[in-house]
Amino acid sequence: MGCDTELYRKNYEFFNSIDEYIKYDELTEKNGSNDIPGLNYNFINTFNVPKFDNLKKLSNKFIYLVDALNKRNKGSPFNDDTDFDYLNYWLNARIHEIDDEDTCKKLFFQHLRSAHGRIHNSSKLSSGIYDIEAKDLNDMNTIYGLYKNFKELNDKIKERNSKQDVCMTYARNCVKGYQKLKNKCTGNKAKFCDILTNFKNKYEKIDLCKYSLEGKTKKKLPSLDSNLDESEEDCESPEKKPGAKWGKDGLDEEDSKSPSDFDTQSITIGVVATTGISLILSILYKFTSFGQFLRYRMNKNGSVWENMNEEMNRSTHTSEYEHINSGNAFYNISFNSV
Repeated sequence: MGCDTELYRKNYEFFNSIDEYIKYDELTEKNGSNDIPGLNYNFINTFNVPKFDNLKKLSNKFIYLVDALNKRNKGSPFNDDTDFDYLNYWLNARIHEIDDEDTCKKLFFQHLRSAHGRIHNSSKLSSGIYDIEAKDLNDMNTIYGLYKNFKELNDKIKERNSKQDVCMTYARNCVKGYQKLKNKCTGNKAKFCDILTNFKNKYEKIDLCKYSLEGKTKKKLPSLDSNLDESEEDCESPEKKPGAKWGKDGLDEEDSKSPSDFDTQSITIGVVATTGISLILSILYKFTSFGQFLRYRMNKNGSVWENMNEEMNRSTHTSEYEHINSGNAFYNISFNSV
C-alpha cells in the first residue's frame, strides 16, 4: 500500500521538552498494553493481518499516551505546539517499527479514532497526524535515541557506586548518534542544528569527577567530535593536590569525618596515652637507678612514719597509765594539830 508522505512540518520544538515526553513514553511502555474496553480491533485486519497482535498493542498504547498527556496537568488542555507534534512522531515511529511499508499512519489513526469514540476528539490532533517522510523520520529517530541515551546516561551517573565503564557505553552511543547527524546541519536546517547544539551543550557540561563512580579516572565524557578512543583529561588525583587526604569517594578524609568519629578518636588517644605512661613508669621503677632512688625515698619515709607511730603509741600508753594511777591513788595528807 502506497502512503502519501509529507516533509516534516514542524521545527523539532517538542525536543525542547523531550525529557517529559520520554517519561510519558516509558510510562506508556510499562502500563499501556492492556486492552481498551469497548474498542473494536477488527479494523486492524484492513492493514496487516500477520501483525495484528503488535498493532493491537500499539493501539492500546497510543490511546493511553493521548489520555496521559491530556490529564498530566489535571485535565488542562494540550500544548498544541508540541503535544500533537510528539504524538504524530510517536505514532509514525512505532508503526514504522512494526510495518515500514504497508501501514499508513494517517489512515490507521482515522480508523482507530472511528473504532474508539472516546479518543481525544480534536480537529488539531486529527490534522496533526500525517505520514512523515522516511528520511525525516530516520533523523528524528536518531535525535530521539540521542536524548534517550543521554537520559539513561544521566540516571546511571547519579546512581551510587555506578561503574564508569557502564556509563561510557551510553556515552559512546551518544557519540555515534551525534556524529551520524552533525554533517546534516546545513543552512536550510537551522532548527535541526539548534537541537543538536542544545544536546551537545548538555552533554559537555557533565563532569564525571563530581560523582562517585567505580573505576573513575576520566574528567569528561568522550568528545562528540573526536575519536571514541581518544584520551580525555583525568580527574585530579590525591597526588596532584598537595596537602589533601583523599578517601575512596574522592572526599577529604578529615572533612568527611562525623562528630562521633572525633569523639571515638579522642577516647582512643586518651586510653592509649594513659596505658603508655603507666608502662613507662613501671619500667623506670623496676629497672633503672631512678627506680632505686624512689624505693629508697619511699622506704625512708616509711621508717619515719613507723617511728612516729611508735612514739605516739608510747605517749598514749603513758598517758593512759598515769590517768589510771591518778584515779586509784591514796592521798597521804597530814594535818598538824593546833
